[in-house]
Amino acid sequence: MGLRSYVISHPFFEGDWTFLTGMLARIGMLVFLCFLVSFHATRRRPVRKYETWQPKLAALMGTGLIYVVLLLPRAPNNVNFDLVSSIFTLLGSYLCLVSISSLGRSLSIMPEARALVTDGLYGTIRHPLYMAELIALVGFFLQYRSWEAAIILAVMLFFQLKRMDWEERILGEAFPEYASYRLRSWRLLPGIY
Repeated sequence: MGLRSYVISHPFFEGDWTFLTGMLARIGMLVFLCFLVSFHATRRRPVRKYETWQPKLAALMGTGLIYVVLLLPRAPNNVNFDLVSSIFTLLGSYLCLVSISSLGRSLSIMPEARALVTDGLYGTIRHPLYMAELIALVGFFLQYRSWEAAIILAVMLFFQLKRMDWEERILGEAFPEYASYRLRSWRLLPGIY
């Protein structure tokens, strides 16, 4: 519905690249959501998972807290911010699709061990899906540009980092080879972290 109203509000392209990148970002998000649904429906059974509530809470907060931003008012339109927002959202959505394709049937919201994936983007980064989501969220934040949105994004980042801790712990318990993989890969940002 959001894509439909976006197109209706601007029925003629007329060389408006901001509109085009915004539309591509929205389409990329829809494709990403379709990938999520299809891989969740066909995923492997976990070989190990947590029974406690803390890892599940971290996963749910890290995944869903960003939707609270939708309750905030959007910032006024600004061609430069809108263009940069669209670029970040497109890049993040593309990297999310690549990461999900690598994970395939091992995709999970909760910190669970299904299979150890170390190819594709996972060959360099242990959590490329979270990195890609953060890139897309920077684009999302630029549409709001407020202290409230920044606080929500910071809290979400805190929960994503906790989620990574839980995931790394359970993958290390389930797969002995995870220790060597961890030594040769970056956690989130290649060359930095």
